[in-house]
Amino acid sequence: MQNTLQKLTRLEIALALTVLAPAWLLTCCLPAHADAPAADYTVQQGDALLIYIFDEEALTGTYLVGAAGTIPMPMVGQVAVAGKTLAEVRDLLRKQLGEIIRDPFVTVAIDEAASARKVFVSGYVENTGAALMRPGSNVRDAVVMAEPQGRADLSKVRLSRRGEQSLEIDLSGLREARVLGAPVPVQYGDVIYVPRLDNIISVLGEVKQPGSATLPTGERLTVLEAIAKVGEGFAAEADTNTALLLRKGLDQPIRIDLRALIKDGDVLQNYELQGGDVLLVQRANEIAVVGQVNSPTTFYSAEPVKVTEAIIRAGGFNETSGLAQAKIFRDGEYIPVDLESLWKEGDMSKNIALQAGDTLIVPEKEPEEIVLLGALTRVGPVNIADTHNTSLLKIVLMAGPTEKANLRKVQVYRGGEQMTVNLKKIEEEGDMSGDVQLQPGDVVIVNDAEKVYLLGAFGRPGVYPYDPELSLFDYLSTAALGTGFGHSVGSLVRVKEDGETEVTKIDMSKIKEGQLPPDVTVQAGDIIYFPPVRPRERKTVWEYIRENLWLLQVFDIWK
Repeated sequence: MQNTLQKLTRLEIALALTVLAPAWLLTCCLPAHADAPAADYTVQQGDALLIYIFDEEALTGTYLVGAAGTIPMPMVGQVAVAGKTLAEVRDLLRKQLGEIIRDPFVTVAIDEAASARKVFVSGYVENTGAALMRPGSNVRDAVVMAEPQGRADLSKVRLSRRGEQSLEIDLSGLREARVLGAPVPVQYGDVIYVPRLDNIISVLGEVKQPGSATLPTGERLTVLEAIAKVGEGFAAEADTNTALLLRKGLDQPIRIDLRALIKDGDVLQNYELQGGDVLLVQRANEIAVVGQVNSPTTFYSAEPVKVTEAIIRAGGFNETSGLAQAKIFRDGEYIPVDLESLWKEGDMSKNIALQAGDTLIVPEKEPEEIVLLGALTRVGPVNIADTHNTSLLKIVLMAGPTEKANLRKVQVYRGGEQMTVNLKKIEEEGDMSGDVQLQPGDVVIVNDAEKVYLLGAFGRPGVYPYDPELSLFDYLSTAALGTGFGHSVGSLVRVKEDGETEVTKIDMSKIKEGQLPPDVTVQAGDIIYFPPVRPRERKTVWEYIRENLWLLQVFDIWK
């Protein structure tokens, strides 16, 4: 090496260092900014690319990959980099810059500190909301970072990605020490939902070991099996004559005649348990508190006990408690009790005295959901039960409008009514008087400026790209409107420039007689709706549209 250097002139050494120094600096200094991604890592929206071009300070710098998957390179324009490896991006830049710069020297790396690859994790995790993921991260990394709750069902984690079918991923191996499947890399804007584990049954009251268990997959579990396996048998003071089975969706518990089951062999009393069932074995003269409380309990009291004391014994309420729908089961009858007025408003008239043998049932709170659809990064149901933020403007902005979102004509469907709100004007002028406070059941649709919505009795309902060359008949044919699908009379719903909504009747009945369909011009943002053949009840067009907007989300038709 020393002999070689001696043969080089000072000029040659200077030139060699000039060429090698930038590459060496990038190699040794990059770990301070980012972890080196795998060679096959593909660039995605939100990545920050650290691009060095030798002797071109105006071009060297950090470039953020935008929503279109491109970076703005001076003198070249928008360069499509999403979906390419770093090596492919480097070669592409060399080729395009080569038309301007002679033999350009280019290096490309990920700048971790500047990257903003957001994913959104929701459901039964401790840390819901946006999370920044490192290059090469996968869904399991995002779920672990969000800290799943004890009731989280890791076997059915759902990944939603704009423009693709939802994917269900089994991550139960994280808890069961099983080998996990191939990791699924995350992409910018991914929505990950961790559902609640619903196949849990509980055996409470006078059994040797009160507790809960997960229903075995593919196996059945009956009342007697649950008492024996989960509860480890009856306790000494158990009432073996009667038990209660609390099942979600039923207004009243199911009374089980244990005497007939055990002594007379009446197998009809040996119910097969379902996910979410609570089996309560009582003791004579005992009070029970079950359902959505922190510590379901049973206790004996010779004197009547107020509801407030019973709730305290059960560890208090939790975030899923439906206080307004609570009930007392007494002598085979259902007695409603408004715990919300008692607990939140201090109405002591609701503080009913529980008697021996009573069961206080606190059901699960019904979700107060709105549905967000259209040109948004995050679409689907949003629970507004536990938030004071019901502003249409704030909720839409939090959902991340896309570049094509038309915020001047945001539509809110409420029951049989429809409202059009100019959120852009509200945002620009700061006048919140035109904002709408959303209510449970509302459907919000932010139209895409380049889409047409075909809903209802189509063979292929969905959201289609707007093409000014296509006629109404072209759209109906593409969405497969046939005689077997629905009525021949539909509606075209259009929000005009002044914000007013226009509904145009579409009568296709004449086409059966060889006549041309009606001359209706389709515009971007239009909703075309045809009702089902035999609607079960009379509804307004808005009610039908609202239902079908929801179906788009449920069946992943929304693109």
